[in-house]
Amino acid sequence: MKEIIHGLVVLALFAGCGTSGSPTGPQVGSDASYYPLSVGNQWVYSRSGNMTVAGIQVGTINGENVTEITGEVPHSSGFNVFIQEISMCDTLETAGQTIINDTTFTTFVRVTDLGFFSYLSLTGSDSTSFVPFPLQVGATWQFSQDPPMTAEILSLSETVSVPAGTFEDCLEIGFHWIESGQTLQNVTDFAPNVGRVRNVYTQSYEAVVTTVDEVLVSYSVD
Repeated sequence: MKEIIHGLVVLALFAGCGTSGSPTGPQVGSDASYYPLSVGNQWVYSRSGNMTVAGIQVGTINGENVTEITGEVPHSSGFNVFIQEISMCDTLETAGQTIINDTTFTTFVRVTDLGFFSYLSLTGSDSTSFVPFPLQVGATWQFSQDPPMTAEILSLSETVSVPAGTFEDCLEIGFHWIESGQTLQNVTDFAPNVGRVRNVYTQSYEAVVTTVDEVLVSYSVD
């Protein structure tokens, strides 16, 4: 179960790599509309998936992710960042056993004319991950160094239907990570002026494959 949670946390930290630029909200051009940042914004997701071993299903996963922007604070490098609090709870049912994993953590995010950035702390100039602007289909980059994850913009025109609604002109990004025998393939969709609406990933470790589909159920965005 450690591998599963590791993957979830990495993807939930979605964001930037220590470049400069004026901190702003979603008004920085059309690219920034995919990352609406305002205190009080909240997104609620449902999570479902399964675990297989050598192709045989051995467990099911159900859970919830609540992500909220709770404040704005100065970073030690001289710019402001938004406080993003993430709370996830997954239940794994396998072989008559129930395993519940609660994960709560805080990241610090911002949008500039250069892209979307995320930080694990309020000190240090380097962000943990990065989505560069302008967004262009086919663009590839090193999303994060640890874990060593690459990213590619797959589309800027996806239509995605989830419980919260049907969203057009979605940004779709694919992620790929291989480390210590683990492989993670991930596809994430963002809707303009809404934010992340769907996240699907498949994580493999030896014969164990875990797939989780996270979809937006409700949201409140200024």
